[in-house]
Amino acid sequence: MQISENKTILIIDDEPSNIQIIYNILQSSESSFKIISSSSSTLGLTIAMKAKPDIIITDWEMPEMTGIDIIIELQKSETTKEIPIIIATGVNMSSLDLKYALDSGAYDFVRKPIDESELLARVNSALRIIDYYNIKIEIERQLEKIKSEKNQNEIESKKRELLAKTLLLIKINKLNMAFNQELERIKHSDSKSDCEVFNFALNYTDEILKNGNESIWNELEVNFEQINEKFYTNLIYKFPSITPNERKLCAFLRLNLSTKDISSITFQTVRSIEIARTRLRDKFGLKGAETDLHTFLLGF
Repeated sequence: MQISENKTILIIDDEPSNIQIIYNILQSSESSFKIISSSSSTLGLTIAMKAKPDIIITDWEMPEMTGIDIIIELQKSETTKEIPIIIATGVNMSSLDLKYALDSGAYDFVRKPIDESELLARVNSALRIIDYYNIKIEIERQLEKIKSEKNQNEIESKKRELLAKTLLLIKINKLNMAFNQELERIKHSDSKSDCEVFNFALNYTDEILKNGNESIWNELEVNFEQINEKFYTNLIYKFPSITPNERKLCAFLRLNLSTKDISSITFQTVRSIEIARTRLRDKFGLKGAETDLHTFLLGF
């Protein structure tokens, strides 16, 4: 596979003859390159910023700005800092010069006069790095996508679990209330109201209903916060005067529970819940019926 196919190479050199030599070498290679060039270093920098070529071959010493200056400028931008730049030089050839170029951000260097084999080796090496880097980025993107989808699936699963648990708790609570109401009815009838076992059962169900309210809410709240981590934080930040009971009601409304279901869980009358909902709408500045509370709370 030709990994360097259809790559763009920018040549910057103040000597047009050097540009032509590099151009001819690249054109004669087996790979297909799109080649652009500039004999002005400042114009070359502008082209690099706009065109974002795959690789840049630049002279070191130029009148307007040096090849090192170009590297430094390109590294300031997130969109160009990863472009590999090959420095072509026939003057600064000492080991200290070459170290300076590499430390400044040059990917590689090639000596002048340009040797065809050396230039192509440097270019192909740089382009392989580009392809491997692009593959790495794509793999990371795909992994992030998979992770995001997995997290979303887990969230949806937790939402279904929370809804099922909520409905079950509502059902249990309704049964407890119905059972307690039946015991109360029997208590006030002519049957076994003075029976010790009966009185124990009545007291026991009273205790269940008193403690059940708080335990049901605690369990729901733990599950709710696992799914909606920033809900309370965002809500309190925007409406700092909101009370604990109003926050609790907001959680139920965000779960899209009906007024009747909320009444069953909180042991409040339907009318009390309706009044609380109206107060919430006023506090949130919701007028009319254009936006319901559930839709509004989904934004937190």
